[in-house]
Amino acid sequence: MSTTLLRRKAQMLFACAVLLAAIPVSALAQDAAQVLAVSVRFGTIKNTKQLNEQTLTEVNRLQKLAQEANAAKHYGEALKYMFHGMALMDGQEWSPFNAFRAAVTVKAERAMLEPSQAVKLHVGQLFELDQKVDGSVNFTITIKTDETAPPIKVLQSLDGPIPDYAVKPYDAVVTIPDVPDGNYRLNITFKPSAGDAISKSIPVRVDRGLSAKAAAAKKRAADIEALLKSKKQDALLSSVATAEYQIGLFDLANAGEINLVRINFNEALANANAMLDQIAAGKDPLAPRRGDFKKAYRSKVDDTLQPYRLFVPTSYDGSKAYPLIIALHGMGGDENSYFDGYANGAFKTAAEAHGYIVACPKGRQSASMYVGTAEKDVMDVLAEVQRSYRIDSDRVYMTGHSMGGFGTWSVAINHPDVFAAIAPIAGGGNPMEIPKVAHIPALVVHGDADKTVPVARSRTMVAAEKQAGGEVKYIEVPNGSHISIVVPTFNEVFDWFDGHKRKSADAKAAAAQGK
Repeated sequence: MSTTLLRRKAQMLFACAVLLAAIPVSALAQDAAQVLAVSVRFGTIKNTKQLNEQTLTEVNRLQKLAQEANAAKHYGEALKYMFHGMALMDGQEWSPFNAFRAAVTVKAERAMLEPSQAVKLHVGQLFELDQKVDGSVNFTITIKTDETAPPIKVLQSLDGPIPDYAVKPYDAVVTIPDVPDGNYRLNITFKPSAGDAISKSIPVRVDRGLSAKAAAAKKRAADIEALLKSKKQDALLSSVATAEYQIGLFDLANAGEINLVRINFNEALANANAMLDQIAAGKDPLAPRRGDFKKAYRSKVDDTLQPYRLFVPTSYDGSKAYPLIIALHGMGGDENSYFDGYANGAFKTAAEAHGYIVACPKGRQSASMYVGTAEKDVMDVLAEVQRSYRIDSDRVYMTGHSMGGFGTWSVAINHPDVFAAIAPIAGGGNPMEIPKVAHIPALVVHGDADKTVPVARSRTMVAAEKQAGGEVKYIEVPNGSHISIVVPTFNEVFDWFDGHKRKSADAKAAAAQGK
């Protein structure tokens, strides 16, 4: 990884009001979701709470310690200081047991299960405790239909002193009982001899025969892919990738990389097999297709399948080129967020009314900040859509919310000749880079009551745009929160894009000179 990319990643994380500084790529690859989610939560609480002077002083001290620990690559220590600070901000004592509560973690070796199958649960800690927890604890594992339901069965129960899992992690092996197919929770409870219990819950899926069906579909897809490659039928290979990704949802859920509760795996396998039926018959199941659907491509970076969500308006018939919007989700989201969230698909409704194709990349990790391979994913998705549909190259746009707002700025800065206009919402970036995109009209939206990404982030970018002579429209929503501003400004975003095409080379040069 280049020094330039590392520096860009550090700048982006700082701009996003992330607590921890200079997080290296290796840590992001392994711990990004945990570290970034906790740091954003820390900042949001700090911006929201009315803290007395004594508490604020201690919270600031812990924040500084977290930054120092992170700079030394002691990520567990950094998390400990953040959890300590959040406890104080919530009015909680940072007792040894509360530290244990924050530190303990449970992970299942697999999440897709069948009755009578044994599964190992790994119990560990995010960080070492400063003080040993006195007393004894009852450690119980149960299976439940959901977190609030009564246990169906106790799978394991142990009594003993409260352990230090940082020193000696524990692997518990339990057997799944004969329960109906469905989604369940493996619930792990630590009940001390005095005090409240700690509960950790792991989602699992029990589904008889699903593993065998997924394996058979995977083999079938591989055989068809090999046949297409031997015949050099490249046009159908992209559809095979989409079918393979639907099949691969089983493996992703099994590894805990996606939320299994949101997925109907049998339906996904049925859809994949139906696609493979058409491909085997020489037909492309995805062309021409309109509406809202999921696609995937095989990345040349690491040969992995990368998903994206696509919306094609009903008016599209291939007779003319259409405008394209790349929409970037926020931290913790994925390629489905823009269509499934935000008032249950309001962005699709606006895209249909205005006549836009919309592509939503996953961006690799949920906390990627759209740099490195995540930025490459954004541009690869754009290229995939351009290969499949008639896209007006002078009407390619980008928008995004929160982390997606930061990504909108950074991706445009690194690809200044691609986008006709941008619309970052509740984002921010590096104002020193603005001269590179002064020729790209920007609609910037932020709420002045945003506690997650302070409004100063957008104000700084807007000021830099104006100083560079760029065309910028700034909407600062009075009393607008991090979330409340998004859907009400969708029509503003489409109106902004309607009014702009990619500028000529002369116009770009003039903008670069601040004319």
